[in-house]
Parts: sequence; C-alpha cells; structure tokens
Amino acid sequence: MKKILLLSNALVFPLLLNAQNESDSVILEQNQRFMQLIENNQVSTQIFIGYRYYNEGNEGFNEFSVKRGYITFQKKLNNNLSGRITPDLTVDRDGDGEGDLEMRLKYCYIQLNVDGNYGFLTNPEILVGEIPTPWVEFEEKLNGYRVVASQYLDDMEIFSSADFGATASVLLGGTVDESYQRSVSNAYPGKYGSIAIGIYNGGGYHSIEKNNNKTLQWRTTFRPFPSTLPGMQLSYTGAFGKGNTSLYPEWETHSGIFSFQSSALVFTGQLFTTLGNFDGTLADVSGNSYRAKGWNSFAEIKLWKKKMSIFGSYGVMRYDASGTNFEMVRQIAGVAYHIYKKNKVVIDLHRNIANGSAIGVIEIMFELAL
Repeated sequence: MKKILLLSNALVFPLLLNAQNESDSVILEQNQRFMQLIENNQVSTQIFIGYRYYNEGNEGFNEFSVKRGYITFQKKLNNNLSGRITPDLTVDRDGDGEGDLEMRLKYCYIQLNVDGNYGFLTNPEILVGEIPTPWVEFEEKLNGYRVVASQYLDDMEIFSSADFGATASVLLGGTVDESYQRSVSNAYPGKYGSIAIGIYNGGGYHSIEKNNNKTLQWRTTFRPFPSTLPGMQLSYTGAFGKGNTSLYPEWETHSGIFSFQSSALVFTGQLFTTLGNFDGTLADVSGNSYRAKGWNSFAEIKLWKKKMSIFGSYGVMRYDASGTNFEMVRQIAGVAYHIYKKNKVVIDLHRNIANGSAIGVIEIMFELAL
C-alpha cells in the first residue's frame, strides 16, 4: 500500500507542480498585458462645486450646486498617436430628469502629433472626432476661470467650445524660451505664435446636425516680440458657414484679440462682429441672421507669490432684432485662493444685464482638479 502511495505521489506531484508553473505563467502574462494596456494612460477630473446666492432677478434664491464635472481618459498609443474621451457632467434643468446630474460627451477624438520643424512650421497636430474648437480652447489657457463662467463668445452663444469635426494646428518658428514656459505658460508655445483651422458640423457638441452645411473656424496668433515680451500675443479668430437649423441662417464671425501673460498679470481685450451664430438662434423666424458686435476684457492680478488673485471681466454685445435694439452686458469680479496647481477656491459676483434687466449671483466655488 505504501509503495502504491509513493508511486502515485511521484506521478501526481510533478503534474501539480507543472500546472502551478503554467498557472503562474498565465497570470504573469495577463499582468504584463494589463500593464501594457494601462501604460501611458492618464485619468484626470475637473469639478466645479459650491454655493450660489441669486441677489437679483430671482427673489433671493440660493443653492448648493455642482456646476460642471469633467472626467478625462487619455491614452498614448505611441509617440505620435493618442486618444481622449471626456464625459461632461451637468445638472439637467428641464424635462423629466430635472435636477438630475446628466452625463454627455464633451470630447472624444484621436490625435496625431508630428514632432519637429518643417521650415517655419513646428509640431503639426491633427484632431479628429468630437474636438475643441480653435478659439475657446486657446482662450481657456489665458482665462483660467471656467469655474465662474464660460469664455465670452461661448457664453454669448456665438461659438461652441466643442464640435464634431477635424482641426489642424501648428506652432510657428519653433518654441518660446523654456524659462517662460516653466514660469508662465507652456500652452501653444510657438516662438512666433500658432495657427489652428478646422471644419465642423457647426451645431456644437450638444446638438445633432440639422442641415447639410459644414462650418469653417480658425485662429491665427502672432507673438511679435518673443525675446523681450513673450507674453504678448495678437490673435484673429472667426467662423464662416450656416447656423445649425433647417433654415440655413448666415453665420460669419470675426474677432481681434490682444493678450498678455506674465507671472504677475494676465490681460485680454477683444473686439468682435458677427452675423448670426453657430446654432442659428441669432436670427428671425424666417432665418434672416441678425448682425451683432461688441467687446470683452479680462484681467487677473496675481499676488502673494501667486497664491492669491484678483480678477474681473466686462463684456458688451449689441444687436438689432427686427427694429428693436438689444444690449447684453456681462460683469464679473472676484478673488481666488490657489490651493495647489489648478485647485482653487473662488468668491465672485457675476451679473448679466439684458436691456436693463439684471440677474446677479454671488458665489463661493471650488475647482477640484485631480
């Protein structure tokens, strides 16, 4: 009996040992595949939460609010090809789901980067999918207070911040000095500026295509004094196409912008004129677009080793609608304490005035960027 047990153990033990080795090998291979999958992956979030008190136009209404939430997943496939998906969380303000936090896609695209200089052109880049539009993406690198409000032409519904389409962009003349990039900004660091141009559905990221028109949008930015005043830039942005309705209303926007960035000061000044807008709402019931014009300014002063900021914005848009003159004014003033990198707490007063009727909000907002 003992001989039989010894013989069976001699036969079975190597089989079990081999099975264990094969199991370990499979687990190791699976772990290696998983590590390859998550390698060069980036996951980040940006959340705007806080308290808002409406001191005008809403009889003292107040609320704790989640203004916006973004979750970004990025994957770098190789040195030239990458992808990004960013869901956008916002409060549903109407319909059956009123009050719910709803999720929609803000960005979903593939990105092709080509490193190097090609004459005067540096580091060309192509985005395809649901992508940022040329101007709003650029302006958000100047005005870091999306936690308070959208960028001006986005807020006035002239542009959408994202759309379905394709964009090509390039830096001009190499890159600006690295010390400026480290201490001030490394966004669009072309030594003499940058260019972006794209073609889009035109209805924005939150709308389906309602006609067969595609819109052209562009931004050209020049840095005239890259050595002595690298923070000074001159930009021209615009759009040409039709508003996103079945009536095909005209849409043509032109805007010139002066901007300056330093470690202590940010300033932008903008003039614009537009015939219609991206979603076709700046038009009458027959599809005839209204012409509007206006201006906007933004300033930020950084104090206490850049831990504190005082900021403000003032914008005006005027247009004539079927013989009636309309004026829309946006006023923003606030202070911010920068906790860590993009994380900050903001106290601000935000007023929108339409033909003398004002809606004012005092808010304490937190921007959490993880």
